[in-house]
Amino acid sequence: MSRSRRGFGALGLLVTGLSIGFSFLASGSPVASFTRSEPSPAAALEVWFDGTASQDPDGRILLYEWDFGDGTGGLGAIISHLYAADGSYVVRLTVANDRAATASWSGLIHVSGPAEVFPIGTGVGQAAPEFELPDLNGTPVRITDFRGKVVLLSFWATWCPPCKETLPLLDALRARYEDQGVALVGVTTDLAAEPAIEFLKTNGYTHLVGLWGSLDSARAVQALYEVGGLPRVFVIDRIGVIRYSGRPENLTDADLEPWL
Repeated sequence: MSRSRRGFGALGLLVTGLSIGFSFLASGSPVASFTRSEPSPAAALEVWFDGTASQDPDGRILLYEWDFGDGTGGLGAIISHLYAADGSYVVRLTVANDRAATASWSGLIHVSGPAEVFPIGTGVGQAAPEFELPDLNGTPVRITDFRGKVVLLSFWATWCPPCKETLPLLDALRARYEDQGVALVGVTTDLAAEPAIEFLKTNGYTHLVGLWGSLDSARAVQALYEVGGLPRVFVIDRIGVIRYSGRPENLTDADLEPWL
């Protein structure tokens, strides 16, 4: 259920139907942005969103279109949404101006959490980009499957000596804090899955969730996370926010414990 404080008539519906690609033909583009309300004890699952921070230096914003991240959406500059369940959701706001130019912005929220909207990105304090890769048995895995856990997301390969040297450090961290919800997930950029399967089996890394799929798909996730050299590890907290990014040997218990 969504409630809006601003309605739109036929013009708003007309703008909705315009192709996003047309925005590149317009003389200027708006900039989308939004905030959210603090959670209310009286309505724990209702969130108010405010898109009035969106700007258009050359025109006038006519349309505010929301995707609430749960398969529903709404229209309005200021709008509320009642979620069916607590959790983390990626909310997307698309705005259109009087020249049919559009812009979108997405952010991660936690329904019962603080009134903070985390932008999607690869820096500390940003929401980890979502992706899906098959595990080493071919089963599709989404990084969002680990929501509610603290994830050590490692980028590694068997051809990388520093990766093999630091993987025991990550597995030791996982073992120390596993009962507090820490999971170890590894994206390998090997040419094939077999070397990674054999390495993990031989060295007893039975708790590492290895992801691959193909070299191209693994490299696509590596590029998505802006990973240059290997190894690299990210700590992703329980709601999906990056809390550490760097080399595995520099990750300490003190970096991990605040998010347990």
